Amino acid sequence: MPGNVRREGIIVLGAPRSGTTLLRRLIDAHPNIACPGETNVFSACGRFLRSERIAAGVAVGVVDGLGYAGFSRDEVLARLREFAFSFHREYAAKQGKPRWASKAALDTFYIDEIETLCGDHALFVCIQRHGLDVACSMQDLSDKIGGYLHELHAYIIRYPRILEAFAHAWLDLAKALQAFTQRHPQNALLVTYEDLAAHTDRTMGRIMSFVGEEWRPELSELALARRDGVGLGDWKTYARSTVDEASVDRWKKLPRDTVGRLAAICNPTLQACGYQPVTVDEELSSDEARRRYEVGLLLHGLKAKRNDTPGRDC
Repeated sequence: MPGNVRREGIIVLGAPRSGTTLLRRLIDAHPNIACPGETNVFSACGRFLRSERIAAGVAVGVVDGLGYAGFSRDEVLARLREFAFSFHREYAAKQGKPRWASKAALDTFYIDEIETLCGDHALFVCIQRHGLDVACSMQDLSDKIGGYLHELHAYIIRYPRILEAFAHAWLDLAKALQAFTQRHPQNALLVTYEDLAAHTDRTMGRIMSFVGEEWRPELSELALARRDGVGLGDWKTYARSTVDEASVDRWKKLPRDTVGRLAAICNPTLQACGYQPVTVDEELSSDEARRRYEVGLLLHGLKAKRNDTPGRDC
């Protein structure tokens, strides 16, 4: 990195539903760092920087267009970077804090563009979570909002089974985070949601040491007690007063065949990320699958009949 480049802010990266909101609240509890709710500034910058190739390999995009108008690529990036940083800088000043951080769940979909814009100008805290848990939680979010994030549409079109689509999205984002942190060993740190949930203070101590601050255990309690400056983000974390592991390994409640399909997608990358591979049971024979299906229908019918019995307490 050039010696005159200043790493001003802290950018949190992670797939949607990976614990980024919890991490944001913990970082924001530090007296020296202000981290607002999702501003979506950096994902917007990512869209601004995207281009496409047309005939003869000519790139069409804002940077290329401004190049024809006499503005160099470096100048465009510098002005866009200052645009993004200035909002967070001003927010931190209003909170009476000297440093800023930024988190938005969609940012990691634009990790290449964010790297182009900020790769040597910020510190990055990246968070990973087990891929099958992310897929389950993405489905929760979709059910909650009654739709799908725009960035997930391409996966849903390609993979019609929704959990498999989400697993593939996690796969791409997990690989991107791994590669990003390997390219930036000096200014990018990778942690896991599982460590943050199980060992909150230890993990936050590691993060704060990385960014040049100190962590005090009482900040964890303060982070979840605060309800000011909520902003956009995961609604679940705002309903909790303590950090816990309730959302870890929730994928184990999925049907066996679903787990098998997701494991086939995620296992190699899970291992590359330091997780144990998901054990896949032997596939049921056609006769076994039919019998299980018939038993399920029978039990469902008995349950429905019981609930419809007159005089049952509601």
